[in-house]
Amino acid sequence: MHAQDLPRPAARDGAIALGTLADRFGMAGAGALLLLLAVPAFLPVPLPTGIPAGIAMAAIGVQIALGHARPWLPGWARRLSLRRRQVADGLARLFRILRRCGLRLRRRLPAAVGTHGSPRPLTGVVLVACGAVIVLPIPFGNQLPSLAVAAIGLGLLRGDGLFVLAGYGLAVAAAAWTVALLVAGAGLAEAVSGLFG
Repeated sequence: MHAQDLPRPAARDGAIALGTLADRFGMAGAGALLLLLAVPAFLPVPLPTGIPAGIAMAAIGVQIALGHARPWLPGWARRLSLRRRQVADGLARLFRILRRCGLRLRRRLPAAVGTHGSPRPLTGVVLVACGAVIVLPIPFGNQLPSLAVAAIGLGLLRGDGLFVLAGYGLAVAAAAWTVALLVAGAGLAEAVSGLFG
């Protein structure tokens, strides 16, 4: 999938509505939705993009776990739009990183990918957990779970089980990193309160 493969804007200002993506790709293209949601959640922009993106990721994760044939998104999520330029730049950066690392997408390890329309509970649980972490207002806490979701999205999109497994590994790293950030934040808050207490 490349930036030019994205559907034409479905909202004003060159934006792409998630409802349009869901209608076009269906559940078989859940990987495309996950990949696009991971882009704005990953980028360190001064906007609360992680909250709606994380909720949408978790909703898709639940449906993948249950084996839904088609994605369902609530009305507000269907209207949620991503700026086409932001998405294109984010995807281009991602593919450049993959090329530099010598990583190529191809069909392999089908058991890790699963079958579209059949329940994939492990993938769903990982996506829900990553979405929940992304929703939390933790400084520098979005990048690892966003990379995990992007890896899983790429794996599902291209049928590459190695990328799905890499996403699981990144999700474990994201959980450890989140705990470390929370512990560090609690320690800092205690130190500050001690100074002014």
